[in-house]
Amino acid sequence: MRKRLLSTPYLLASVAMLCIFAVIGVAQTGGEITGLITDSSGAAVAGATITVTNKATGAARRITTNTEGVYTFPSLLPGVYELKVEQAGFKTAQLDNIRVEVQQTVRLDVTMEVGQVGETVTITSNSTLLNAENATVGTVIENKIVTELPLNGRQYLNLVALSPNVNVLAPAAGQAGARQGGERSQQAISAGGQRIFYGYYTLDGVNNIDVNFNSYVALPSIDAIQEFKVQIGVYPAEYGHQSTQVNVLTKSGGNTYHGALFEFLRNDKLDAKQYQFTSARPKNPFKWNDYGFELDGPVRIPKLFNGRDKLFFMSNYEALRRRQSVLNTFTVPTTKMFGGDFSEILPSTIIYDPNTGQPFAGNIIPTNRIDPISAKFLKYYNSASTLTTNNFAQTSSQPFNRDGFVLRLDFIESSKSQWMGRYNWGDENNSTQGINLAGTKVLTNYEQYTGSNTRTLTSTLVNDARFGYTRFFNSLGTLSAGSNDVVSAIGIPNQKPGAPITWGIPNVVFNGGGFTGIGDANDGPFANNNNTLQFVDKLSWIHGKHTFAFGGEYNRQNFNQVGNQFSRGVFTFQASATANPANGTGGFSFAEFLLGRIFVSTNAAAIADAKFQRNVFHTFIDDTWKVTPKLTLSLGLRYELTPPFTNTLGNYFAVYLPKIQFNANVPEADWPYFVRQGKNCTDPYQGLSIRWTSTKAVCGGGLNNNLKETKYKSFAPRLGVAYSLDDKTVIRAGFGIFFMEDIANSVYFDMARNIAARVDLTSTTALPITWNNAIPGGSGSFVQVPPPFALTAAYSHATPYTIQYLLNVQRQLGSNWSLEVGYLGSQSHHLYGFQNVNQALPGPLNSINSRRPYANFGIISYVNDGFNGSYNSGSMKLTRRFSQGISLTTNYTWAKSLDNASGTRTQGLDTLFPQDSRCLRCERGLSSFDVRHRWVLGGVFELPIGKGKLLDVTNPVANGFIGGWQLSANTTIQSGVPQSLTIGINNAGTNNPLPDRPSFSGTGNGYAANRTPSRWYDPASFIVAPQGSFGNIGRNTMITPHFQAIDMAVHKQFHLGYKEGHVLQFRLEAFNVFNHPVWGAPNGNVLAGAAFAGAPANAAHQGFGVISSTALPMRQLQLGLKYSF
Repeated sequence: MRKRLLSTPYLLASVAMLCIFAVIGVAQTGGEITGLITDSSGAAVAGATITVTNKATGAARRITTNTEGVYTFPSLLPGVYELKVEQAGFKTAQLDNIRVEVQQTVRLDVTMEVGQVGETVTITSNSTLLNAENATVGTVIENKIVTELPLNGRQYLNLVALSPNVNVLAPAAGQAGARQGGERSQQAISAGGQRIFYGYYTLDGVNNIDVNFNSYVALPSIDAIQEFKVQIGVYPAEYGHQSTQVNVLTKSGGNTYHGALFEFLRNDKLDAKQYQFTSARPKNPFKWNDYGFELDGPVRIPKLFNGRDKLFFMSNYEALRRRQSVLNTFTVPTTKMFGGDFSEILPSTIIYDPNTGQPFAGNIIPTNRIDPISAKFLKYYNSASTLTTNNFAQTSSQPFNRDGFVLRLDFIESSKSQWMGRYNWGDENNSTQGINLAGTKVLTNYEQYTGSNTRTLTSTLVNDARFGYTRFFNSLGTLSAGSNDVVSAIGIPNQKPGAPITWGIPNVVFNGGGFTGIGDANDGPFANNNNTLQFVDKLSWIHGKHTFAFGGEYNRQNFNQVGNQFSRGVFTFQASATANPANGTGGFSFAEFLLGRIFVSTNAAAIADAKFQRNVFHTFIDDTWKVTPKLTLSLGLRYELTPPFTNTLGNYFAVYLPKIQFNANVPEADWPYFVRQGKNCTDPYQGLSIRWTSTKAVCGGGLNNNLKETKYKSFAPRLGVAYSLDDKTVIRAGFGIFFMEDIANSVYFDMARNIAARVDLTSTTALPITWNNAIPGGSGSFVQVPPPFALTAAYSHATPYTIQYLLNVQRQLGSNWSLEVGYLGSQSHHLYGFQNVNQALPGPLNSINSRRPYANFGIISYVNDGFNGSYNSGSMKLTRRFSQGISLTTNYTWAKSLDNASGTRTQGLDTLFPQDSRCLRCERGLSSFDVRHRWVLGGVFELPIGKGKLLDVTNPVANGFIGGWQLSANTTIQSGVPQSLTIGINNAGTNNPLPDRPSFSGTGNGYAANRTPSRWYDPASFIVAPQGSFGNIGRNTMITPHFQAIDMAVHKQFHLGYKEGHVLQFRLEAFNVFNHPVWGAPNGNVLAGAAFAGAPANAAHQGFGVISSTALPMRQLQLGLKYSF
C-alpha cells in the first residue's frame, strides 16, 4: 500500500485533485477579529475602512464598519496580523502583531483620534488573551508547546491533557482495542465528564472521525500542526456531533521558506530497567527511530511562476520504526505429556478412562487413544522438560511501523477570496506474537482530501465552504492470515477454512492445570473499509450590532465491516471426563484434550458482512449580539438529523423484543424473534448454517429497512453571556444542549453479527462433545444446539444528549498572562449501555434456563438508551503566551463524574454489563473516567543567556557553548481512577456475560492499612455473597493508585553561522524523568490466586488487591536532532 501511495503518478494525481478542490469553492475554519470603532466621545464611526493583513503571506482583506461602528473579519487563517483603520477626518489607526489563534475571536475596539488620514497612530499589540465574545471554555495549544514539549511518541493528542476538565487515562486498549487500528485505542480522552468516545476530531475544519469507534483517522505530525484547540462547555451552534471538539489546524506556507529535517531515537540502552515485581529480568531489546521533514514557503518555478503573495505550500513526512522483543514465559505440558504420559502428576492426580471409568494404567494414555485432531494441534504448541510454572520462555517480536504524509496548498486569489487544499495519507502496521506461531497483526491505512474557500461577498457578508473526503481501512487478523490455512491443515470435521482473512490457529483453552492455551485469540478477524464525504458551508452576516452565522453540513458515511469473534472456534477442556466418575476427583484438562473430549465448543456460524450507509444533515444559526460595548450575548440553535445506518446488503438480522420483561417464563406470545431486514426476502435464515427451530424469524416484520427508528427532534439551543467588567476582566456564563453520536460498532455491527451467530455447545454425560461433533453438522452424534446468543438494540432509540452549563471568570495579567477560574456542570441522558434482557432470576446454577424470561433465547445483549450521568467541576488555569522565551499553561481541576454505565466499549476498570440488568439504578456510581484531582503543566523556558538575551554573550565561541539552551516540561499528577471489584464467577446463577461483585464483610474500609503493590486492597473487607444472590458492593467503589507522568527535556540550539535563521537543535528528553514506578491497577478479582490458609470458603484469596504492573514504563530517554531554517 505504501509503495502505491508514494509512486510519482499517484502524488501528481493527488496534487491535481487538490487544485480541483480549490476551484469548487470550499473553506477552512479559523479565527476572527471583531470590534467597535468609535470616536473620542464614544459615538460609532460608520463607514470606516478596515484592512487586515496576514504578515506571513501578505494576504489582505478589506471591509467597512456598519452604522453601529461594528466590523468583523470571520474565517481568518490563524497567524499574526496587522489591522489598519481609515476614515476621513481621523488619523489612521494601525495595530501590529495581532495574534489570531484557531477558532479564537479577538476583540479589538479602536477609538479614533481627530486628524488627517495621512497621520498614523501605531499601536503595538499581541492581541488580547480574553474571550469576550462567547461562553466557550477552550484551550488553545500553541505551536511552541506543540513542537517543543517532550512527547512520548510525538503524538499531539497527548497535549489535549493540558486543558482543564480533561482526563487522559493511562494507556489501555480496552475492549476491541485492536479493531480501532494502530494505537488509537490508547487515546482514552474524557472531556467535561463525557465518555471517551464522545470527542469530535476535525482537521482543518473537516471531519476526522471513523464512525466505527469514533476514533481519529488522520494523525498529522506535530511538525505539520500550526496549533489546535480543545472546546468544552457551551460553544457556538456551529459545532456539533459530540460534546467535545478537538480542532486541529495544519501549517500553511508563507512568503519565506521554512523547513526542518529531524530524527528522534530511543533504545533499551538508554532506558532504565523496568520495575521488578518478582525476580529480576533483563531488559527487552528495543529500538525506536522517528524521522522526517517539513518544508513550506511560496510555490516558485524558476522563470515561469513566482507564487509570492499568491500560492504557498506545506509538505511533511514522518516515519516511525519501532522494533521490540519481549521475553514471555508460558506454562506448558511436559514432553512426556505430549505423548500421553501423565505419570509425573501421580499420586496427586489420577487420569480416568472416560470409556470405562477406570484409571489408565500408570497414568499413561495409550498412543492409539490420542485423537489425531489433537495430535495435529501439538505442532502449534510447545512442551517443556519439567512440570513447573512458567517452564517455557519465548522471545516474541512486536514490530510497529507508521508513515504519514501531508501536502497543503494555499492560494490567495484576491483580497476577497482565499483557497486551501490538503491531501494526506497514513500507513500503519503492527504485530504481536504469542506462543509458537500464534499472534495478531493489525494493518491500517487512510487517505484524506480537504478543500476550502473563504470569500468576502460584501463588507457585511462572508461565505465559508469546506469539503472533505476520508477513507479509512483497518484489518485485525492473525499472523497466519493470508499465508497459512491452519484450519484446513488440522481438519476439524465440518469446520470450513473460510477466506484468507480468517486464517489462523483455532483456540484451545485449558481450565485447570494452569497451562497456556493453544492458538490465536477469539477476537477477529475484523476488517473495516470506511469512508466519509462531507460538505460544510457557513455564511456570516454583520447587521447592526449582530453578527449572524448561518450554515449546514452534509455527511455521507459508509461503514463497511466484515468479521466475527470465534470464527476459528474456541474449544475448552477441563478435568471432567477424565475425573473419577464416582466422586469427581482427579482428571486433567490436557489429558482430555489428547483424548478429544471437549467440555465447551464455541463457534461462529459464519463471518458477518455489513455495508452500512447513512446520510447525515445538520444545520445551525448563531447570533453574536454586541448589546453594549461591555456585554455580548451569543445565541444559537443547531438541528441534527442523524439517521440510523442501513445495511445495503439487505441481510441485517436483528432481534425484536415486543416487550422487555424480567420475570421468568414470559408467555410465548411476548417472546422475542429474529427480524430480517427488508420485506421481500423469502428465507430469513438465508446464509446462516444454524437454524433455531424454537425461535421465530420473519422478514420485515413491520419494521423499517434499517430496523431502527429515525429521530427528528434533535434541536440543540446554545446561550452564552460574556460581560467585560473592565478591559482586563471578563465574566462568562452559558447553557447548551449537545447531542452525541455513539459508536457504530456496538449498535450496528453487533446486530449484523446475528446472521453469523455464535453457537455454544456444552458436553453432557449423555451427549459428550468430541472433534467429530464439536461443530454442528459434523459426522458424530449431534449435540443439541442451545438457544442463540443474540445481539440487538432498542428499536425506538433516543439520541444521547447532555445539558451543559458553566460560569467562568477570566483575568488578563499584563500583556501575556491570563488567569481563569470556572465551574462546569452537566447532566447527560439517554446514554447507551449494555443489558442482558434475558437474565435469569437469581437461583441455583443448574436451573438457569427455567428462570429466564425467554426460553427460546440464551443471553440477549441489548443496547439500551436508559443510562445517564452527571458531572460537576471547578478549575483554575494560568496561561502565558510565548513571549521573552517563556510559554506556559498549567491548570488544576477538581471534578466528580457519576453514571450507571461508562460506555458500550468501555476503556477502564469497569464491566460492560450491569451486575443485575433488572436494576440499572443499582449501577449508579463513579464513572470509569472519574478523576477527583488533576494538575497539569506544560511549559517551555529559554534560558536568558546568549547573544541578544538578558545575559548577553557577544563572543561567538562562548555563545556557541553557553547560549541557546532551553528547558521544557510536561507534567500530569492526578488521583486514581475507579475500579469495580468482581469475584470472577457468576455466583448469582443468572448466567450474565460478566462476573458478579463481592459483598462487604463489615471489616475495614476496603483498603490495606499499609498500601503497597503487594497489598493495595484489604482481603478481609470482602466476601462472596451466598450462592444465588448478588454481592452488595457497588460499581466502581475502589480507587486505584494515583497517576503521575513527569517528562522533561533539555534542548541546545546551535545557530549555524553560514546563514541567518539556520539552526541545529539537539534534544534530550526524559519520560518519567525521576524513574518513579507509577503503579497500575490492583487485581480486582476477590477470588484471584490461592485461598488464605484457614479462611472461610467465601473469603477473599491471596492474589486479590495485588499490583503486578506499572501504568507507565520506568524512565525512558529519547535523543533528537533537528535542523531547521
